[in-house]
Amino acid sequence: MPRQTNINASQKNNDDGGGGGGEKQTSQGHPLMQPPSTGWKGPIPAREGGREEQYLQKPPYCWQSKEFQVKYQARCWCGKLEFEYHGDPIDAKHCHCTQCQRLHGAPFQWAALFHKTSVRLAKHCDPIHLDFFSTQEGHSEHSVPCKISCRNCRSPMADEGRNMVMAYPSSFVFENNEVPSAFAPTAHIFYSERVMDLDDDVPKWAGHKNASEQLPHTPKQDTDRTMGKGKSHKLQSR
Repeated sequence: MPRQTNINASQKNNDDGGGGGGEKQTSQGHPLMQPPSTGWKGPIPAREGGREEQYLQKPPYCWQSKEFQVKYQARCWCGKLEFEYHGDPIDAKHCHCTQCQRLHGAPFQWAALFHKTSVRLAKHCDPIHLDFFSTQEGHSEHSVPCKISCRNCRSPMADEGRNMVMAYPSSFVFENNEVPSAFAPTAHIFYSERVMDLDDDVPKWAGHKNASEQLPHTPKQDTDRTMGKGKSHKLQSR
């Protein structure tokens, strides 16, 4: 399959669930499964993308439910924003596309995928500290898909897609700094655009996982741009 090298960040985060027949999937190749029961009764906000009326009172922002069981918390650097997560992520990955490199100021992005209705802003947080950036429109506004950050310290927090939230595990508060195995990446995507090689056993794809060419592993001794053994995680046994 030809390599996908021209898909930008906004296209990758659509999570549109489109495509022809067969099992519906998000734009990142994940099965569009039924969200867990977290108490949200309405349709998925901004399911069609773009702007959503009263979005702050809907997932993944200021909403409450007794069915929502907080398992993880993520905080920005200054502490003015805190997001709460119900259950484990659906998947996790490293994205090496040039858009993520530029938007994050890093060699790649580490993201964990959650259903949008499994995410909310902590009750004590003032939404005035939320800041957004629409990669499709190139403006600082809430228009899905968009990137979420803290208006005060500018810490990146997550991407809001049409069905999913791509959370950044580096902002999560893990007990004893031990990263649960559910957050371990199952793929390197857009690895054809990488700026360094990673000598690990995680599958590497030219574009999206399961939807592009799978690239061969390059041993450390065969490359001059390796990063050792990749991201070093303490995987909590589950």
